[in-house]
Amino acid sequence: MKNFLLIIIVFLSVLFSGCTVRHGDFTVISNKLTRLSEFEVDKANRVKNVTGKDVQHIIIFIPTGGPPTVEAAVDDALEKGDGDLMTDAVIHCWNWYIPYIYGQVGWSVKGDVVKTRKN
Repeated sequence: MKNFLLIIIVFLSVLFSGCTVRHGDFTVISNKLTRLSEFEVDKANRVKNVTGKDVQHIIIFIPTGGPPTVEAAVDDALEKGDGDLMTDAVIHCWNWYIPYIYGQVGWSVKGDVVKTRKN
């Protein structure tokens, strides 16, 4: 009985597991055209700890929508923080899947958003 219970616990822990990978820390990251030579990033107003995500849902075994991208996650964070570049950004990708039921694959970017443009 104990061996059977151990096998069930190991099976369920493998079944409900996922993976997260940290892809790096970036001092400055942006998808938009910025001119840092005309702007002092250190003196800018920042929106702290903004998180942007791009997620693809997997229902049964069928992915919905297109594959998630880092660019879309950065754009999401810039829109949430109303800025055009991020400082001290950390990028992660993750996935998890419960076979034949549901899962997610995605990218996330977390950092401080800075607005460099006046308008």
